[in-house]
Amino acid sequence: MKPAQTNRGDVAWSKLVMSNSTLRLRPGRLIHCLVVLVLVNGFNIQLASQIVSYPRSQPVPPDYFSMNILFHPLNKVPWPAVPFGGWRTSHTNWAEIQLTKDHWYFDLLDKYVNWSQLHHTEILMPLTYTPRWASSTPDAPTDVEAGNPPGLSGPPRDMGDWRIFVRTVATRYKGRIHNWEIWNEPNRPQSWTGSVQTMVEMTREASQILREIDPDNRIVAPAPEETKGLGFLEEFLKEGGGQYVDMIGYHFYVGPDDGPEAMVQLIDKVEAIMARYGQSDKPLWNTEAGWLGPKLLPQDLQAAYVARAYILNWAAGVDRFYWFAWENHNGTQIVLTESDNATLTPAGKAFATIQVWMTGSSVTRCASKSGDTWICDLRNQSGQSHIVWNTKGNKIFAPPGEWHANYAERLDDNRSAIQGKSITVGVQPVLIQ
Repeated sequence: MKPAQTNRGDVAWSKLVMSNSTLRLRPGRLIHCLVVLVLVNGFNIQLASQIVSYPRSQPVPPDYFSMNILFHPLNKVPWPAVPFGGWRTSHTNWAEIQLTKDHWYFDLLDKYVNWSQLHHTEILMPLTYTPRWASSTPDAPTDVEAGNPPGLSGPPRDMGDWRIFVRTVATRYKGRIHNWEIWNEPNRPQSWTGSVQTMVEMTREASQILREIDPDNRIVAPAPEETKGLGFLEEFLKEGGGQYVDMIGYHFYVGPDDGPEAMVQLIDKVEAIMARYGQSDKPLWNTEAGWLGPKLLPQDLQAAYVARAYILNWAAGVDRFYWFAWENHNGTQIVLTESDNATLTPAGKAFATIQVWMTGSSVTRCASKSGDTWICDLRNQSGQSHIVWNTKGNKIFAPPGEWHANYAERLDDNRSAIQGKSITVGVQPVLIQ
């Protein structure tokens, strides 16, 4: 080999080694490169097949599997038959509670809180949406829900009204609600017409009141959504908003044509912003995510997306994931229940199954080679298991000999012995034991 070619190869190898050492995004995350040497027109060219690994040592807690449940007052929605660890409420925003300055309506939230106590399920209460009578932009458009008046997206004219609202609600539900989320998707003008600085001020005021009333209260930062929300999070933390919250919130929605693997890229970007402003030690909560759109995905893909989203969010660093939404049937690509809001669809069954697979286990590795086949290793007191899927469809997969694999379990609970040395894996994760 000519010296020039050898030097070129040495330089390429050095760059790959340097990238491997500099791409340690946070403790526990590694990006490895498998280098393959090929001959092209007489030159040795090194091609890197990227393997992204997301190990987490702590066991997956039950409350990781949380849910947005709308419980619309006009719909009959029974309590879900599947377990879930936390519940983010709807139809109880500021405008729906304090109808006028002197007229409060607590009936619905009282019912919600009683349900949460009865079912031992923790509520996440969003503090959001200014009543029109208190709004500084009473004619600004809002898309919170069809039929709602304008103005809900505006900051209050008088910050004292915000303080009274927060104090009144926190006092009424002291000891029964401990998790409070400040606002909803403030990067969207239909949700927030104020400045980031004003949102930081409102977060500070709410945080002081909530902690004064109950030291056990925890505050979730305002949760922006999609990639277009990254700028809001950056500015919120830059302006000092992180000091007033206990958890960082985000809505990890991805495009309607993107799979759950795209969420990992967005989570990486959020965690990079958190690290930049000294917030990496705080839990990251995905308080709303799913797949929105006018047309349902095929049922097998719906189930696949639910399971893969929960696997990958945890592996990538999310500490709690509230799916949107349990009984949503409009404008969504994935439904968890049939029209009776009770009977589970394949996606709803996948939500139940993935909890069984993951709860109490540590994800010791979750890695992708070239983005197609994902392998996630789990360990608990009973030993080790493995979750495998392929994003492009059915593929023959040979479990490594050290797995001592005997059984494969599907999302529909179908469990079968592994015949021979390989199995077929596809878009739906398979548990191999």
